[in-house]
Amino acid sequence: MLNKIERISSLLDQQNYRTLKEARSEIPSRASGFYWIYTKLPITEFINSPKPNNPAHVDFSLMSSAHQGLKWVIEQNGSEHWCIYNGKGTNLKDRLSAAFTNTDGQTGKLALTRHFKEDDFQIKFIVCSNNNTDYGVSESFDCIQRDLERVWRLNYGWPLLCRT
Repeated sequence: MLNKIERISSLLDQQNYRTLKEARSEIPSRASGFYWIYTKLPITEFINSPKPNNPAHVDFSLMSSAHQGLKWVIEQNGSEHWCIYNGKGTNLKDRLSAAFTNTDGQTGKLALTRHFKEDDFQIKFIVCSNNNTDYGVSESFDCIQRDLERVWRLNYGWPLLCRT
């Protein structure tokens, strides 16, 4: 698995950051894969954010306060982009969009736009079983979905807003 995440990390390093709109337009319909959300916002913006109205959504203040200063949590370097979240989905386009939307449902999500602007964030992603040289990997989602997200975090650091 280490070889796979190093190869995927290299692919991500070569990618340009994309807006949510750009990522949604490039991700093939019903594609499965993984995504990383980056921002230049400082941690204080998350710490000072209000509690969500929907208790299923991530409480940015609580999560970032609990994670601040921990050894293996990804930190911002100066004013550079830093990874605050990574996730996966069998319908990557819809899963990625859900991280931004603020809904009343019982499904927990980031709901980033409840407090921040969509353009405060940038995206990188990989699509499984795809030969696109910018974002495709040959592995099927079923073969790597159990371990990739977790092993990437163990190797590169825990994104600030990830629960588990």
